[in-house]
Amino acid sequence: MTTTTNLTGAKAHHRDDIAVWPDGTWAELGDVWNGDYAWMSDDYEVVPIEDHARLAALGIADDVL
Repeated sequence: MTTTTNLTGAKAHHRDDIAVWPDGTWAELGDVWNGDYAWMSDDYEVVPIEDHARLAALGIADDVL
């Protein structure tokens, strides 16, 4: 049996989006894709750069924006 996921309307991540690790480390997703954070785990949350409320809730809005 094959399961297909409907991704209609799903937003592709942009390199300016922010990767945030559980320890509070953050980086632009483009830097993660380039391998600059290869030593970090892959359990980061991707936060769209335009999601100011989420960035503020994580305490990194002032640093990122």
